[in-house]
Amino acid sequence: MTHAKPRILFLLSGEPANPDRPQVSALTAEVAAGLERRGASVDFLTPGAVEIARLHPAHDLYVLKDKTPFNLSVAQVLALAGARVVNTARASAVARDKVAATALISAAGVPVPPSWTAGTAERFAPLAKDGALWLKPQRGSRGFGVRRIGRDGNPGAGRALDAFGLPLPLFAQHEAPSDGTDLKLYVVGERVWALRRPYPASTLKEKLGRVVTPAPEFVAAALACGRALGLELYGVDFLVSGDSYSVVDVNAFPGYKGAAAAPEALADYLFNCVRGARTEAAEALR
Repeated sequence: MTHAKPRILFLLSGEPANPDRPQVSALTAEVAAGLERRGASVDFLTPGAVEIARLHPAHDLYVLKDKTPFNLSVAQVLALAGARVVNTARASAVARDKVAATALISAAGVPVPPSWTAGTAERFAPLAKDGALWLKPQRGSRGFGVRRIGRDGNPGAGRALDAFGLPLPLFAQHEAPSDGTDLKLYVVGERVWALRRPYPASTLKEKLGRVVTPAPEFVAAALACGRALGLELYGVDFLVSGDSYSVVDVNAFPGYKGAAAAPEALADYLFNCVRGARTEAAEALR
């Protein structure tokens, strides 16, 4: 890249009423402003008609903010053509897949609740007898579609299907012990912030939580999740009970609600990424 200003493009969703207009969150706007103050040029991309054969890197850095299927595919094509993408399409897709993500962070030694996947909900019925289950969409986010099944409850019948009528795997976890709060750690590279929130959080005030200093074991577990999934910008949800804890969710590029220092840290991190990407590109041309 030879542009005077580093060029950064955010992959976003379109606004519900106008899909061609980027849906820029308050966080994204703050990060973009911080990047521009540092001397970068920032653009936004929303889903549209893209000629695949002509899809090639035109920016120094791509930021995969909204992990839609369209954005994931575009990010993967750009990465294969040599673009630097944060978080990578692979890491974002794996983090979105609760079955794969749970397997990877468990293999890395991070405590998770007993977890299962099945093709039909009936398969979970015997498991609920040993304790309440949480059924979650395999690729769900923001709590959509999550339901609790008690010992005497019925997980239901049938399969979950995608938009094409193909079966999706179902995901369930035994209810983890909790003191009634959610410990959320936000990570930018190696920087970590922690918040305590009611569990589950429903109002904006509850989602903002209160800032706390995390114990070293939580920081180590959060960073281990990032390494296992290949994430750079992410959040980790813990349920804590006494001296024990479980990780119940990992989110690629979350909203960082309640972490006041996060927007500037994100701008710093991404600007350093774009400088690194420019250096690598220059070295490749030698």
